[in-house]
Amino acid sequence: MKLSIGFDIGNHAIHIAIQKKGTIVRGATVRLAQDLVKNGAITSYEVMTDFLKELRRKENLNVRDAALVLPAAHCYCRRFFVAANTRDQLMFNLPYGFRDFITDDKSNYFFDCAVLNAVHYGDGRPPEFDVLAVAARKDVVEDYINLFRRAGFKLRTIIPEEFAFVNLLRRTGDEAHHHGILDIGHNAVKLFLFNGSQFDSVRVIDYGCNALDEVISERFGVDTFMAGTYRENDFNGANKLDGCRAIYGAMALEVLKAINFYRFNGGGTLEHLHVCGGGSHNDALMETLRSTLPIPLSDMSELFEGNQSKSAIDFPLIASAAGAALQ
Repeated sequence: MKLSIGFDIGNHAIHIAIQKKGTIVRGATVRLAQDLVKNGAITSYEVMTDFLKELRRKENLNVRDAALVLPAAHCYCRRFFVAANTRDQLMFNLPYGFRDFITDDKSNYFFDCAVLNAVHYGDGRPPEFDVLAVAARKDVVEDYINLFRRAGFKLRTIIPEEFAFVNLLRRTGDEAHHHGILDIGHNAVKLFLFNGSQFDSVRVIDYGCNALDEVISERFGVDTFMAGTYRENDFNGANKLDGCRAIYGAMALEVLKAINFYRFNGGGTLEHLHVCGGGSHNDALMETLRSTLPIPLSDMSELFEGNQSKSAIDFPLIASAAGAALQ
């Protein structure tokens, strides 16, 4: 596996990870300009091109081959069963698994999948494939390819966040238990649920660190963009405001509900959570999660045990980008 770079473009920051021979050797997180990305969509590809060019220069990114985590706003990722058949027949049948999600012409989308299991029922029913599948609009994919080409990169891989995390979990070799990845992002908190390295499902809480920024903005009389800086640095105890603590409690309760729902519906009992995203550095939030949830919270860094330079890389922030780089 040669040198490549993974990108995760969030609403608040861009995260990068460089891998060499299967090891993450470098990572970085750079804050984006205000409103350059909204709800996962780039508002100006011209400005983003200039941003990536400057990032390439400042960070001395002498890497051409790139991989991208496609934002959830631009793709559908589902796990379902399809008839076990040849690769061509499997690809022909994939669009039907998204019939409840895609309402326009399916020819506007790219489809791909990973076969997780072949299921043989033994009761006369034909066998089926258990697949993790993704659908992404062709025009969006082409926009990203052109964006990275103009910035000096060759975008060779585009995957959803679910696939990026699977790449990380496969490296651990631990297939014996149920666990989750809790991504505390800017616009949402997402709980990805796994059996070993096999993706099961995801639960989404539709507010994230942006809700904290609104509280901090009102308290300190600054705009929400500046409030994000206050939150990241816990300026004057910003993260300990009563309004923020109320949001921590609400987040923790929603995560607890998702864990219980997963267990009660036969998903299994989670043994621990790996935490990533910007919220993972908020000590007050993490304290609330630990006191509310019945399972341990683990630092995402444990998924990168083999990296000699691990202490110099902020793995909880660049986890998705790292998963893409390792594709």
